[in-house]
Amino acid sequence: MPLNLVRYIVLFCLVLLHMAGYAQDTTISKKLAELKSKNDLTEWLYLRIDYVTANPQQLPLLLTTQKEAWRQPDSLEERIAWLTLLSTQGYDQLQAGDILSSLNYYEDAYTYFYKYKVIQFDIVEYVLKPLGNNYTRLGDMERAIFIQQKAIEQLNAFENADDMASVYCNMAISYYTMGDYTAAQNCITKGQKLTKNPGVNFRLQNVLADILNDQNRLSNARKILQTTIKSQKNINSQNAYSLLGAYTTLGNIALKDHHLKIAETNYNTALNIINIWYPGDRLREKANLVAQLAKIQRLKNQPQKALLLADEALRILRVNTSQNQTLAQNIYGEINLVDIFAEKALTYQLLKQHEAALQNMRYALLATDKIRKEFADNKTKERLQSNGKELAETAIEIALGLHQTSHDKKYLNLVLEIAEQTKARTLADQIQHNNQQFASNRHDSTLRKRLDLERAIAYNERLVMTEKNGTKYQEKVNALKYDLSLINKRYREQSAGTVSAAADMLSALPKNLHAIEFFFGMRRVYAIDIKNNAVEKVLRIAGADSLRQQFTQFINTYYRNGPNAMLNSPKAFFITSNNLYTILFKSTSLQANERLCIIADDVLGYLSFDGLITGNKYDPATSQWPFLIKKLTTTYAFSLNALIKNKAKDTGRTTFSGLFVTHEGNSNTPIVAVKKEAAAIDKLVKGNYLYNDEVNTKSFFNSFENSATLHISTHAYLSGINKEPTLDFGKEKLFLFELLSKAKKPNLVILSACRTGDGTLANGEGIISLSRGFTAIGTPATIAGLWNVNDEAVAQITASLYKHLLTGQSSGAALHQAKLAWLNSDHSADAMYLPYYWDSLILMGADEPVHLQAAGNHIYWYLVSGLLIVVLALLYWRKKKQ
Repeated sequence: MPLNLVRYIVLFCLVLLHMAGYAQDTTISKKLAELKSKNDLTEWLYLRIDYVTANPQQLPLLLTTQKEAWRQPDSLEERIAWLTLLSTQGYDQLQAGDILSSLNYYEDAYTYFYKYKVIQFDIVEYVLKPLGNNYTRLGDMERAIFIQQKAIEQLNAFENADDMASVYCNMAISYYTMGDYTAAQNCITKGQKLTKNPGVNFRLQNVLADILNDQNRLSNARKILQTTIKSQKNINSQNAYSLLGAYTTLGNIALKDHHLKIAETNYNTALNIINIWYPGDRLREKANLVAQLAKIQRLKNQPQKALLLADEALRILRVNTSQNQTLAQNIYGEINLVDIFAEKALTYQLLKQHEAALQNMRYALLATDKIRKEFADNKTKERLQSNGKELAETAIEIALGLHQTSHDKKYLNLVLEIAEQTKARTLADQIQHNNQQFASNRHDSTLRKRLDLERAIAYNERLVMTEKNGTKYQEKVNALKYDLSLINKRYREQSAGTVSAAADMLSALPKNLHAIEFFFGMRRVYAIDIKNNAVEKVLRIAGADSLRQQFTQFINTYYRNGPNAMLNSPKAFFITSNNLYTILFKSTSLQANERLCIIADDVLGYLSFDGLITGNKYDPATSQWPFLIKKLTTTYAFSLNALIKNKAKDTGRTTFSGLFVTHEGNSNTPIVAVKKEAAAIDKLVKGNYLYNDEVNTKSFFNSFENSATLHISTHAYLSGINKEPTLDFGKEKLFLFELLSKAKKPNLVILSACRTGDGTLANGEGIISLSRGFTAIGTPATIAGLWNVNDEAVAQITASLYKHLLTGQSSGAALHQAKLAWLNSDHSADAMYLPYYWDSLILMGADEPVHLQAAGNHIYWYLVSGLLIVVLALLYWRKKKQ
C-alpha cells in the first residue's frame, strides 16, 4: 500500500475519533446542564465521576468539579457523593503519579468526613488506607502511623478482619521504613492472626520479605517471595499488584547481592505486569522500575543506556520534556525523583561529565527540599535531613573536584550552600514559622486556631511528662498534631525556612569574623574556612567514622562522665586534646585575638573548643597549658543561615531579669553557689530578681517577654524516654516543647545550669537542647552549659561575665574575658584550671553587646538614707522643743 494512502487513512481515523469525542463531550455537557437546572447535585457529581472513570483522558473535567459546582452539599446523599468525588480525585491523581495532589484530595476528604460526620461513607477503604499509604510513599511516617491507627479504631475485628489485617500490613511498612523492625514484625503477626484471605496474606508475606531485605537477611526474604509467587496459579486482577511488589523486591534483593542479570529479569517481569494490568496507571511504580533498570546499566558500565532509562523515568514522572530537558520548576517532592537524579549524577561521573553530575545532584537535593516542605512533624524532617547528608557529601565532593581543576571560587561557595542545605533546617523552619506568625494578620481566624492548637499540644505534652498515665495524653497530642498539620498546609510555603545564597550569607557576616563550618559526611569531615566574608578554602579530613568515635570517647570520658578522668590522668587528656585540635586545625591559620565562630556538626556540637590544647609540650602545671582560649575568642552557631536570620534587634530596652532557685527541690537544702551567684550579680546589675517559689512557668514567661537580658540559674537535665531538655523550677518544670514564640523576647538568655546546651543529637540538625529551643523562638543569643558544671566556677564566671557586659563588650567577648579571669586567678588547687571546671558555658548565636543598667552602690545609699533619717529626727525634735 502506498505510504501516502496510509497517511490519509490514519488522518481520516483521527478525524473520526475527534468527531466522536466531540459528540460525547457535547452529550455529557448537556446532561450535566440538565442536572444543574434540576438542582440535582448528587447525580451531577456521580455523572462526572463515572464519565471520567470510563474516559481517564478526561481527568481535567473531574478536577474542576469543585470550581463548577453551583452550591455546597446539604443532604446526606450529597455529602456522600462529595466524599466519593474527593476520594476519586485522590485515587486518579495517584495513578497519574502526582502524589502531592493526591495527598491534598485525601486530606480534604478526611477533614470533610470528620467535620460533617458522614458515618455512612466507608472512610477506611476510600480515604484512610490510601491517605496513610500516601504519607508512607512520601516518607512522612509519623502521620502515616497516626492515620493507620485511626483506621484500626474504625474497624471491628469480627466484622472487618481482612480490612484490619490490610491496615496492619500498611502500618508494618511505615514502621520498618522508620527502622523500627520490632514494631513492623508485630504488625505482620497481628495481620496474619486476623486474616485467612490469601490475597491479604500474600501482601503480608511481601512486606515481611521487605523487612528482611532491609535487615540484609537476603536469603530469608528471597525464600518467602519465591514461595508466595509459586503459590499463585496465574496472574489476575486480584493478585497482579501483589505480584508486582514481589518481583520488585526480588529485583532489589538480587541487585543488593550484585546479581545484575537476575535483578534485570525480575524488574522487567514487574514492568510487564504494569503494562498489561495497569496501562497508563501505576506511574510511580513504573518510574521506579525503569530507574532501577538504569542503575543496572550503570553498574554494567553502560552509561549511555543508563541515561536513556533515567530520562524515561523522569518523563514518566512529568519532570522531563519530550526532548529530555529537565525543568527545575517541574521538580516536586517525590522520593523517586531524589533517587533518579542521584542515579543520573553517578552516571555522569562515570562519563567524566562532572558539571552535569553536580547539576543532577543539586536536583536531587531540590527534590528532597520539596519533600520536607510537605512534612509536618519535626522528627520526620530530622530523619529526612539525616538521609540527605549522603547526597550532600557526594555533591560536595563533585564541587571540590571541579574547583581543583578550574580554581573557580564559585564551587567553594557552592560547597557552603550545600552544607547549609543539610544543617539545622528544622531550626530555620521554626524561626521562619515564628517570624511569619507575628507578621500575619492577628484577626486571621485560621491563625488563631493554629495558635490555640500549638498551646493545646504543649499543654498535653506536659501531661505526658508529668502524669502517671501519660499514654492517653500522647494519643491526644498525636491527634492535635495531625489537626495542626492540616491547618499548616495554608502556611507551609511561608513557614519553610529557605537557605540563602552563599554570597548573601557571606556578605551578611561581620567583617572581622573568622568562621569555620564543619560538615560530617559518611566518608570525610569537611571544614569550610571563611575569612573576610569569603570562603577561603575547604579542608577534607579523612575517616569520618574514626573521628566521630574519637571525639565521642573524648567528650564522654573527660566531660560528660564527670571530672575524674581529667583529674586522674591530666597528661592523657592533654595529649588527646592536642591530637584532636591538630586534626581539626592543622591546615587552618588561626590568628591571635581574632573572633572565631564555630558552626559545629554531629558530635562536635557537644564540645567547647576553648579548652582544646594548641601545643604539644606538656607542663605539669595546668595553669600554664596552651588552651585555645588564650589565643582567640570563640562563639558558636547552629548554622550560618540561622545566625544571619536571627540577628539581635536594638529595642532600647535595658531590663534585666534574674530567676534563681537557691534550694534543692521541695527541701530547704541551700544551693550555696546559686546564692553566691545571685548575690554577686545583684551587686552589679540593676533588675528584677526572683527567688525560689517566685520562680515558676508564669513568672518565667513574663520575664521572657519583658526583659532585654534573662538570666536563669537552676537545675537542668534530660527527662523521660525521649530525653526532653528540662528546666527545674523546684515545684514546677519547664520542658523544651513549652517554649512557644512570643512577640517580645530578650536579646540574650543566660542559662547558668547544668547541660542546658546538651540534648539528643539529631544528625544534620544538631543538638536538640534548651539553648536550641530558645534560638527557635527567636532569641538571638544564648549562653548555656554543655555538661554538669562546677557550681562555684560557674558562679564566679557568670559574675565576671556581667562585669564585662557592663563595659559594653559583646556577649562572646565578655564570656571570653570571664573565662580568662578564672584562668588568671589563684585557686586552692591546680586542678581547678582543668577545662572541665571553667569551659562548660558557650555563646550560641549573635555576638553583640547587650544593654544593662549598673546597680547602685548599696552602702552609699544606706549612708544617705541613714543621714536623712537623722536630719528628719533632728528637725522633728527641734520643732517639738519650740
